[in-house]
Amino acid sequence: MENYNKELEKNLLELVKEKEESDRNLLRLEIVLGVCCLLPLIAAVIVVSAVPMEEWIGAVVVLGSLLPLLIATPFALKIEQKAGYYLCRHCGHRHIPKYSSVFFAMHTGRTRYMRCPACGKYSWQKKVLRKED
Repeated sequence: MENYNKELEKNLLELVKEKEESDRNLLRLEIVLGVCCLLPLIAAVIVVSAVPMEEWIGAVVVLGSLLPLLIATPFALKIEQKAGYYLCRHCGHRHIPKYSSVFFAMHTGRTRYMRCPACGKYSWQKKVLRKED
């Protein structure tokens, strides 16, 4: 029985490490996705400002290059929501917020101003990868 418990604990620790690594990889993917969608927009703005063309053509080029960013943003926010947890500064509760909370929250990097479901207070909640420390 004791051997079974040790084996079970070992397997649980492996699962936790796998989830952390998976979340870390998803957050890296989010950064790559954002950069890959932002580069065409930056390139289009540079080209439109450097090459003489009619204004409507420049607007079409910039708006067309904005399309990949607009398509990728909901996917990046879904990754931001699901990967890891948010840590409340008031009570220390770690939680996965609703998509709408992540979408509408003010943020700086991976820190968002949201309401904690446990204590109900608003605070700047930082993204953490572990459920417990």
